[in-house]
Amino acid sequence: MLLQQKIHPTAIINEGAKLGQNVTVGPYTVIGGQVTIGNDTIIDSHCVIDGITSIGEKCHVYPSVSIGLNPQDYNFKGEETGVIIGNGTVIREFVTIHKATGSGMTVIGDNCFFMNFAHIAHNCKIGNGVIIANTTNLAGHCVVGDRAFISSMCIFHQFTRIGTLAIVGGLCGTRVDLPPYSTCDGRPAKVRGVNNIGMRRAQIPSHVRSLIKQAYRIIYRSDLNVTNAIEKIESELELVPEIINIIEFYKTSKRGVCGGSENFDEEKQSQEFG
Repeated sequence: MLLQQKIHPTAIINEGAKLGQNVTVGPYTVIGGQVTIGNDTIIDSHCVIDGITSIGEKCHVYPSVSIGLNPQDYNFKGEETGVIIGNGTVIREFVTIHKATGSGMTVIGDNCFFMNFAHIAHNCKIGNGVIIANTTNLAGHCVVGDRAFISSMCIFHQFTRIGTLAIVGGLCGTRVDLPPYSTCDGRPAKVRGVNNIGMRRAQIPSHVRSLIKQAYRIIYRSDLNVTNAIEKIESELELVPEIINIIEFYKTSKRGVCGGSENFDEEKQSQEFG
């Protein structure tokens, strides 16, 4: 089948690059020889895409984005790594996404939206439907769960995790993990409640939302330590997949999970983050 590509004459497409059907490449963009771009994807002007980078179908990369360049990591020794980006992802101006250090890839899921000047460092793993707002920085090896929402100007330490459907307030900073289905704010970050609005939008049933609220009441409102709180959740609550996700998140945390704020109120705070 004949490819219908829209390549500006000033763009530089290195030999070996693979472009799908109906791909648009704007002026002065440079695409390396190991790059693959899926059907119907738009790459705007002045972008640089290099490394072993794969961009899915129906993505839109806005001007001056940098994808797949060497990481900002002294441990990087020129390994043949890269970036994988899923379908339908939108990447706005001046975003930087670096390839991995050591082995593996930096991975971004489907239908994500990264706003201006966001930075995704080496070896990060970003789920599906994630929104990252302007100038937020993820250091190396961060993990972000599906449909998390991270507001502007947030800073995340290496190896931290942001759970599924977590929502993070602006100017937030953390060296520890932020749990799933929660609303987090402050520097350092504290859990302020549960993400009721996000969970409803994700069509999580009301009885499951109620179980999630109960779980976080046990963790943050009882006098139990985290280990005993998790044991209580396991023994007393229905183990639906969302509750199992919370349990496993706490059990597998290597950096620890952030604490609750003094004014923890899952009903009030969830509305503030709407």
